[in-house]
Amino acid sequence: MTGTPSSPGSAQSNLDDAQLDGPTVADVMGLPEPQRQLVIWLMRQGIVSLSAIAEQFSFSEADLSPLLNELLAQGYLEAVPQNDGSLYYQAPDTLQQGSRALNETASPKLIGQPISVILNSTGEDLVTPGIEFQLSAIIRHRGAQSAIIDIFLDDLPPTLSTWCPQIQERLALDTDQSGEVVFKFNVPVNALPGIHRYWLVVDAPLHYPNHPPLRYAQTLQVLPPVQSTVQVSDPTFALQPATSAANPASLLPGSTLSLQVIVYNRAERVDRFRLLCSDLPTSWLKINYPQGVQTPGLGVIETYLDLNPGEQGVIDVQITPPVDALAGSYIPTLRLRSENRPDLSLMDLLYLEVQPVYQVDIQFITLSSRVRRQPGLFQVQANNQGNTSRSLLLTILELDGGDQCTYTLIPEQLQLDPKQTLTSKITVRPKRPLRRPLWGGGRLLNFGVTVSDEEALPLPEVPMQGYVLWESRPWWQILPLILLAIGGLVGLILLAWWFLLRPPATPQVLRFAANDNQYAATDEDAVRLNLQVSYPYQIEVLEIIGQSPEGEVTSGPITYDLSNGIPPDLRANCAVQRRQMTCTNLRTDALKAGDYTFTLTVVPKPGRGQAPSQMTTPLVSILPAPLPEIVGFAPTQPNYLEAEPQPAVAQGEDQTPETSQSGNSDDENDGMVRLNWAIANPNNINVVELVGRNAEGVIVMPLLQFDWRNGIPEGLAPFCQIRQVLICQNIPTGVNQAGDYTFEITVLAKSGPTEAPIRQTTEVVKIVPRPPRIISFLINGTEAQPKYLLPVDQGQLPLQVNVAWEVEATPGTQVALTPTPGTIPPQGEVVIPLSPEPGETALMLQVTNSAGDQITRAVTIQTYDPTPQGPDTIVVGGDQADGAGADGGAGADGNGGGDLNTPSPSQPEQLSPSELPPQFD
Repeated sequence: MTGTPSSPGSAQSNLDDAQLDGPTVADVMGLPEPQRQLVIWLMRQGIVSLSAIAEQFSFSEADLSPLLNELLAQGYLEAVPQNDGSLYYQAPDTLQQGSRALNETASPKLIGQPISVILNSTGEDLVTPGIEFQLSAIIRHRGAQSAIIDIFLDDLPPTLSTWCPQIQERLALDTDQSGEVVFKFNVPVNALPGIHRYWLVVDAPLHYPNHPPLRYAQTLQVLPPVQSTVQVSDPTFALQPATSAANPASLLPGSTLSLQVIVYNRAERVDRFRLLCSDLPTSWLKINYPQGVQTPGLGVIETYLDLNPGEQGVIDVQITPPVDALAGSYIPTLRLRSENRPDLSLMDLLYLEVQPVYQVDIQFITLSSRVRRQPGLFQVQANNQGNTSRSLLLTILELDGGDQCTYTLIPEQLQLDPKQTLTSKITVRPKRPLRRPLWGGGRLLNFGVTVSDEEALPLPEVPMQGYVLWESRPWWQILPLILLAIGGLVGLILLAWWFLLRPPATPQVLRFAANDNQYAATDEDAVRLNLQVSYPYQIEVLEIIGQSPEGEVTSGPITYDLSNGIPPDLRANCAVQRRQMTCTNLRTDALKAGDYTFTLTVVPKPGRGQAPSQMTTPLVSILPAPLPEIVGFAPTQPNYLEAEPQPAVAQGEDQTPETSQSGNSDDENDGMVRLNWAIANPNNINVVELVGRNAEGVIVMPLLQFDWRNGIPEGLAPFCQIRQVLICQNIPTGVNQAGDYTFEITVLAKSGPTEAPIRQTTEVVKIVPRPPRIISFLINGTEAQPKYLLPVDQGQLPLQVNVAWEVEATPGTQVALTPTPGTIPPQGEVVIPLSPEPGETALMLQVTNSAGDQITRAVTIQTYDPTPQGPDTIVVGGDQADGAGADGGAGADGNGGGDLNTPSPSQPEQLSPSELPPQFD
């Protein structure tokens, strides 16, 4: 069996290399979701077109291109150009190697993997011909959903494909469920010894597309057949020196390895042996058998080895790899054939390692070094005469003058197989053609080329230095310079005439107009003008005058002195270009409403033939500001209920805004009329006046004036806000007494005193008086009862009653106590004497409000002459005169009617209270 070159190395070293040379599988798992799915899918598919990627992920090609470009820039993808100009995409080799290395070395329980695999193989299996080998894989599913899992053999050599007819299986597993798959290899009896490598792949692309497939490297080595019964008489052979996979025989290409095959004939018969090796080319192998003697003095070259029973012989084997043999490991099989026992298989493996030879010939070839119109052309030719593949990197060095050229190196890297010759072309082109020499022998530009090996393998030191000769221009190319010099001389003469002899140019007005034909006075912006004049440095004065249609000067004159150049007040608005000065947004003093025409006068500097130039703008209008408009004026509610009377403030106490009657209270239920209004165009309000009148037209709220020239007045700030419309709400008026009122608002505009004031009056607003209410009515300190019955003793002082009252004192309320003393204040106390004779006295408290509503409270006091059988208690409560309840007893004891007895005078010289006239507290 012919061996193939191999690069020994563990999976861990491959993983480390992948981590150093580019992104790893771990980096892919850290990508965002769309990029991660795309890279993992490409790792599984190989080279894929843009249309196939768009179809797989349901994206348009236009939306997918930025995503692919970003992954290309980060190194997660590689672009593969096609012959038709399109691009195909694939995952880089570093990701593929990293994925394989992880599958070889990592535990089946990878982080985040929903599938784990347990194999009955260590990865290196030994079989002998004629047996059946079984590769078993137990698949355990640990995902959150049911999944269909594919298990198949990949990269299977053709020989193994015939031995294993079923190379793909599929399992449907639920969560935490396991299944077993067995692949059977039927090794035939005549199978030749050798090593076969393949991959076991476990993948679930339908249910876990974001997880890379699990790949396990497998090796199946077929050993030489072993006889089931070893006979003592069977011949054997041994190889000297012995070789093994750990200690192979090493040799250089072209050198010779000498081996000896020692053959033992343990049979009882003479036997003839031949040595065969079909795995190596015949040119590599030379087998020498011992020479025999046919007749004395005549030698014969034998092609076999004859051995008598019990003897041993030696067969010399010489292995000479040719000079062009590739470096690597070779494992040929040596087979000894017995003529007596042709069915006997005597085999042994020979482990050879052909050492690498590093020899590269590099030549630097100059194709064209003289540069005129065409660039300089050079070649670097590399010939790999060794037996290993080489990767060479070419770099340009800029030597003396070399920085003035642009170098194109195609290709920059040469991938050389053994005995292969490749060429890289170098194009040298000067950067700036205008710097080409005008005359002489030209300019010499030097450069160099360095070659390095990507794997730091040895290279011959070949100096590669080149140069290009940038030839001078031909004589006819200098002719334009001569003509240019002549033209320059003529130009100087013309310039002298232009500046010294030519009369100065006359400045003219080229364009003069306003920014807009209409302005609004509400913008508070003046008319702005644009102008363009020629020869600004020949101007003495610019003058702008604005006039009304009647010819009256209404703006300006505005004068700019240009005798010493552009004045500072024009530099921000003017620019000089090509003998013209253009000015924009020149502000005038035209602010008032009306029609204007502006005239620009350009006065040139004194000189020959100089005359002023003028231009007038079309009619420009400034529209007056719109007058304010009252869009709403009304009270907060049509009717108000008169407020409760406020408690009297003691003398000497300060009145706060809340207790004063100025109308500044924030309580909207205080019975005070409050107003809302809305005025459009608030920016043109000058003064707002407010006045209130009663039903007879008498002013009850003094005239209030609010100055709006500086915004919302301070007193109205809590109630008003200005947006598109001025809105004021809950404005207190101070009017809170019962009655009918109307309020009038007057708006004076800013436009001037000639503008008519804008007025609006509310509908009639009613303040309904509060109904009369008696707060308290006391007889001798207790609440008055409807009727009292009192005894009168003859010869005693007359009885007297202490009457106290308090009513709700709203404005206009009248209080009367009959029959005496008549009209009384809202709160007070009076002593009323009773007649000494038995009889009946009626007291009535009457309260009338300003609207005429009335409420009364009456008390009847009946006196009688007591008898021994008469009642000795006071009955309170009307018709219960002869009842002796608990209340009557209390009155007799002095808590009720007992207080109505006539008291004795405290001093003899003074009147008793019953003799005094009625008094008010």
